[in-house]
Amino acid sequence: MNSCIETRETAQSLKERFPGARLQMLQSNDYELGYLNIHRNDTFPTLFFIHGSPSSMSVYNTYYSDTSLAKWANIIAADRPGYGFSNLGKSEISVRRQAKKMWEILKNEGYPSPLYIIGSSYGGTVATKMAMLKPDKVAGLVLVSASLAPGEETTYDISYVIRNKFFRWLLPKKIMVANDEKLSHTESLNEMLPMWSNITAPVIMFQGTRDRLILPENVNFARKRLTKAKSVEYYMLENERHFLQVKYKKYILERLKALVVKNAKAQKHLADHWTLTE
Repeated sequence: MNSCIETRETAQSLKERFPGARLQMLQSNDYELGYLNIHRNDTFPTLFFIHGSPSSMSVYNTYYSDTSLAKWANIIAADRPGYGFSNLGKSEISVRRQAKKMWEILKNEGYPSPLYIIGSSYGGTVATKMAMLKPDKVAGLVLVSASLAPGEETTYDISYVIRNKFFRWLLPKKIMVANDEKLSHTESLNEMLPMWSNITAPVIMFQGTRDRLILPENVNFARKRLTKAKSVEYYMLENERHFLQVKYKKYILERLKALVVKNAKAQKHLADHWTLTE
């Protein structure tokens, strides 16, 4: 579970752990959104990381500190509403509104391009919605154990029990936010059904075959609906369960970099100081 649930770090800790990183705060109506920006070179693509639930942007710390990744990518990572630095404990149950807030962060950063969005679990839902809302601004979409199909995930009985107001005083704030999201997730997924054809960017999906939280059927569901995507890759990881983003970091980045290189070659603007063989 440690690969999913992370305790919020302090601003000072983030600066010490990731030299050159900037912790930014953006006011978005009734939310204050916290996000990390690691800008390395104007010619690099930008990777935008979205975490699952309950979690925070710290779940991707191993990506931010990766010295190989530092040679070819800028990074922006956000705390979704209700987590980390983004009004911890204040739930936002609409995936559509969460996606719009993520786009506000990227607008604040001047809509970096080319942009690759990486989302895991519930963050994969938000990432997918982002690609539906502004398809022209997304160069690639990476979905890790993403919840995409209405009804193809497990909701445990305890979720219905702890929605009682009594538990809001007893359980950690991020657990209650995750539960609020869980119980409203199907509605948001149904709202997304007519919008799948909006996605035009290449899509890469990773899924464990023994995932009992977000069921493997989510991949087949998405494949059938990504009719306008430039390409669709999917990797079913045998006997793996839900939490893949840390264990399979190297594999995920290999596939993502291959896509970045492919796109850059097609557009003929590879940066002079990084090569296809790095």
